[in-house]
Amino acid sequence: MKWLPAPAFLPLLLAVGLGGCAGPVETHVRSGGAGVRGAAQLMWAPGPDGETPPPMLAGAQKAMEAALRKRGFQFGDAAPVMVAIGVAERPAGIALKGAADEALSRAKRRRLFQDCADRLLRLTISLTDSASGETLYHGEAQEAHCQAALDEVLPRLAASAVADIAAPGTEHRRFTLARD
Repeated sequence: MKWLPAPAFLPLLLAVGLGGCAGPVETHVRSGGAGVRGAAQLMWAPGPDGETPPPMLAGAQKAMEAALRKRGFQFGDAAPVMVAIGVAERPAGIALKGAADEALSRAKRRRLFQDCADRLLRLTISLTDSASGETLYHGEAQEAHCQAALDEVLPRLAASAVADIAAPGTEHRRFTLARD
């Protein structure tokens, strides 16, 4: 039996490994509003009376609270700033367009050797002045994943969604080496 020389075999191994479940994960981040500076006191927006949030939303809320606390924010029952979040999952092969065919979210193609269809995971946050109702900050972060579970991705999405909370108004992409 004859083996391939190591240099010829290495690119094949890399292609299979990167195509399967590892590689650069692209995080799309968008934000807007006036921003929130300093260590503002926050409270969660009230939900429907007596309803427990679904598990997907409860996990997102936990990740978002951890990201905000890491940035110096505190939570209380009555606060000047109200926090609302949303989490969504959809097939990544679907593109979303807005007014005048503006791309809100582009469709993602499968990578070479990828063995499953990507899902787009999105986390949004809105901070509102409790007295006036003015939106102070709106942020969102989204990633496409084939293998990674939502609970693996939520901490990174939460940190990205609030990364520019003091100076919003940007749209950018970040790359992380993570499970796809």
